[in-house]
Amino acid sequence: MEYISNTYTSSANNFPFWSRGFSLLLAGTLALLLSACGGADGGNNGTASASKAECTLTQDQIDVLTPDDVLPANCDFLKVSPIVGLFILGTEIDAAGDLKLYVNGVKRNGTPMTLTDFEGAAVTVGGDTVDRFDDWDVEDAGGDVLSLVTLADYSSSISTADLLGMGNLYDIVQDNARPGFEAETINFSTNPDAPYLVVKPGELPHWTDDLDALKAANDYDDSFPRVDTPLYDAMGTGLLGPLDDAYNASPGDGLGLVERNRPATLLVAQSDGVDNASQLTEDALVSLMDRCHTTAIMVGTFQLDPDIDRILEGRATLERLAGTRGAFVNALNASFLEAVITPFAESLGNLVVFTLYQDTLFAEETVRIEVDNVGASEAKPFDIPADCQIPGWAG
Repeated sequence: MEYISNTYTSSANNFPFWSRGFSLLLAGTLALLLSACGGADGGNNGTASASKAECTLTQDQIDVLTPDDVLPANCDFLKVSPIVGLFILGTEIDAAGDLKLYVNGVKRNGTPMTLTDFEGAAVTVGGDTVDRFDDWDVEDAGGDVLSLVTLADYSSSISTADLLGMGNLYDIVQDNARPGFEAETINFSTNPDAPYLVVKPGELPHWTDDLDALKAANDYDDSFPRVDTPLYDAMGTGLLGPLDDAYNASPGDGLGLVERNRPATLLVAQSDGVDNASQLTEDALVSLMDRCHTTAIMVGTFQLDPDIDRILEGRATLERLAGTRGAFVNALNASFLEAVITPFAESLGNLVVFTLYQDTLFAEETVRIEVDNVGASEAKPFDIPADCQIPGWAG
């Protein structure tokens, strides 16, 4: 595996913001969202069907679709669905012994949840309702609480327009996140047949709160090799740091997302979902994310000449990686993702922290938060240590 630690420079191989939008326009990258679901019991759970034989749309017709178009019969796999869900980005036990849960969300009408929405939340512990003020309270999360890693798939099945568009979408996510967040970005492919990962900005450990540096790191890199898809290795690197020494290094070295000293963490990955080059297995990656309570938003963009079987294979992978904590959204092209990603991005700016007081006996129970029938649950352990990365750690 080739791991490149990039030094950030403001002028090297960077396109300005308007250049991405202009390139998207020139490329004519019109497509329609396939599906989205997310956030525990939010979303549509990705149940739309697909029939390659019965959908009569040609690729040329798909390329000029807009979200306002009425789809022909048997093409329901192209329908639009927003990301809807309540997302628990992290938990911790504070010095007073109280439980804190860091939460954002998007309502069923596609608008971001606000503090006012969360103040009216229904909170249960072990299935029993607990009362605000007596048992819990909620407030803005403040700054310096979120660590974010974004990943971009540079394999040959991803169009240049998609990568330009994802750079734009990652800008939107970072523009809307709460002040003081830190992040890094990872571009991935193979060179030519071994995983090739470039982590930006700056030198190891890369993490920065410099918004200009992060947005420059989102820009399209036209020198990047465009071959295969080591998605699992890229996500593992985001979670742990360089995989070659991750399990030999001391837990808590701060190189990966699960080892950052922030109470809220989030991984956002763009890919076609069809991994064909990783050393890390999907099962190992999912186990790691489960142990470390990692929330992932999986964004699917697909090959230049879409094959529905491949789309469904990638979609199923992305759904499994998102799990019940995160969300997945699939698209034929990145240009129509803005309307779906923006409410989630804005919800990161509304990140709140719920505090459950220690006398609610939460330590032995599952905590659930619901807003307008959209909710998520978290079960013990609530304090996740840096060594959650070690296989066999069970809390």
